[in-house]
Amino acid sequence: MKSKILLGKILQRFEDQEYAKVDGYNRFNLVKSGETFVTVLRQKGTETKVDFKRLLIGIDFYKENISAYDKGPTALRRAGITHITSPVFSLLHLLKKAAYK
Repeated sequence: MKSKILLGKILQRFEDQEYAKVDGYNRFNLVKSGETFVTVLRQKGTETKVDFKRLLIGIDFYKENISAYDKGPTALRRAGITHITSPVFSLLHLLKKAAYK
């Protein structure tokens, strides 16, 4: 499936659910959606902007390295995603692993 379609599915699920949470990891609540980003509220109370480009990088990374899906947020560093690995990880996990195959 095309990466932008997967991005749309992630964003729709995030809008509907209003949060992203992977068992054993922090929860990220939706603050607002923009044209090219979403802003999430971390459990510590700080807001973080997640650019759609970062999500697309993560989607492509999972499509090429499906085993990284199960390895936690730090695996996204291999794709060049740093500082916002946890929110990106949680957002990407709004879709099941099979979606990236």
